[in-house]
Amino acid sequence: MTAESEAADSEAQWLTGLGITLRRRWWWLLLGPLLGLLAAAAWLRQAEPLYTAQLRVAPAPGQARDTGPLGGLGSLASLAGVAVDAVPATPFRLYVEGLGSREAARRLAADPALMHRVFAREWDAGAQRWHPDFDAATALGNAINTLAGAPVAPWTPPDAARLQRYLCSHLGVDQNPRTPVVAVTIDAADPGLARDLIARLHRAVDDWQRERAIRRTRQNIAYLTAKLPGVAAVDHRQALFTTLADQQQRLVLARNPAAFAAEPFGQIAVSTVPTRPRQLPVLAAGLGLGLLLALALAVLMPARRR
Repeated sequence: MTAESEAADSEAQWLTGLGITLRRRWWWLLLGPLLGLLAAAAWLRQAEPLYTAQLRVAPAPGQARDTGPLGGLGSLASLAGVAVDAVPATPFRLYVEGLGSREAARRLAADPALMHRVFAREWDAGAQRWHPDFDAATALGNAINTLAGAPVAPWTPPDAARLQRYLCSHLGVDQNPRTPVVAVTIDAADPGLARDLIARLHRAVDDWQRERAIRRTRQNIAYLTAKLPGVAAVDHRQALFTTLADQQQRLVLARNPAAFAAEPFGQIAVSTVPTRPRQLPVLAAGLGLGLLLALALAVLMPARRR
C-alpha cells in the first residue's frame, strides 16, 4: 500500500468517525443554536434602542469659489514659485473633518443642559450633581482589564473628552465622491436628543470654520496692507492689490450670518423606530455562534466510556 493510499484511508476513517460522533450527539447540534438564539434574544431585550437622526449637507454657495487652501493668495504663491497642495482644504472639507473633533465637542460641552441630556444616566437632577453609572458591559470590561493587568481608567464627570468619544461612537458620515452632498447621522436613545444634537453639532462646526476664516482673513489683510507700501514693482503691486481686494471680499462674506461652510440640504430626518441594534443580524449571529460552539464541543469532547 502506498503512502498516498494510506493517507486517503486515514482521512476516510476520520470522516467516518466524525459522522458517527455527530450522529450520536445530534441533540447537541439542536441545543447549541437554541441556546445561542436565546442568548441573542436576551441581549436584545436589555440593549438600549437607538434612534437615528440624519442631516444631509452640501457646500455653502459662497464657498464654491474657494479653489485652494490659500484662497486668493494662490496667485502670489504662483508668482513666488511655491507649490500649492493638490487637495484643496475648502471650508466644506474642514467642516466634514471637524464633526468628530475635540473642538466641536468642547463647544457642545459648554451647554450644561445638553450634557445632562446626553449623559442622562449619570446626572442626578434632584441632587444637581454627576454620579458614576457603570453598565454591565463597562463592569465586564473593567474586570477583564483588571485580570489582564491593564490599567482601568477611573470614572470622571462628563466633559469635552467624553463627549468626543460619544460622538465618535454615535456619529456617521457618508461621503459619496459622485455627489457633493454628505449625509451626517447621529444615534441616540431619545429621538429628540438625536435631532437636537445633530442640529447643534452642525451649527457649532460651521461657526468654528467661520471664526477660523475670519481670523485668518484679518491676518492676511493686515499683512498685505503692511507689505504694500514697500513693493515698487508694478506687477507685484497689482497682484497685492488684487489679493487684498479678494481678502476683503472674503471677510465680508464670512461675516454673513448665512451658512458659511455647509448648509443643510433638506430637513433633519429622524427614524420613527429604533435603528440599532438590528434584530435579525444579532439573532443570526447568535444562531451561527451557537451552532459552531456545539459542533466544536461535539467533536472535541471525549466520548464517555461505559
